[in-house]
Amino acid sequence: MKKVGVIGIGNPLRRDDGIGIVLLEKLVERRNELPENVDFVNGGTGGMNLLHILARYDVVVVIDAVNFDGEVGESKLFKSEDVNSQKIPINISTHESDILKVIQLSKKLKECPSKLFIFGIQPEDTSFGQTISTNLETVVESLMFCLENKIKKICSVG
Repeated sequence: MKKVGVIGIGNPLRRDDGIGIVLLEKLVERRNELPENVDFVNGGTGGMNLLHILARYDVVVVIDAVNFDGEVGESKLFKSEDVNSQKIPINISTHESDILKVIQLSKKLKECPSKLFIFGIQPEDTSFGQTISTNLETVVESLMFCLENKIKKICSVG
């Protein structure tokens, strides 16, 4: 059975940028509804500390606020090759260069998981503050439903 890591990243002091951590915490509360081979990791604001965390898993899903010019609260599942090749124009919140550099370095070191996904959520407000925007808060449950289904599907495909 493949090891799956779900890593929430974000800055909870930058409003919607903290959505990755918010969703990760809710997943942990519902861990009984997900396969047993899933680990949950609070990746904080990203950075090089994620490099060796990625290496522990066969499959990784990173949850983060991603500016892809969508509607507030819209989510997309990106494959690492889409992000690295810049086929899809996105800006990964305040960790843009950080997480992309970590993924690229992980690949160069041949430590990158065989499958790596980014579950991106379109933020509205990444200014300083400790709560997510009202518009994003209203879609948290639907984001959870979508995220749980994506994780289950990823786990079943391997």
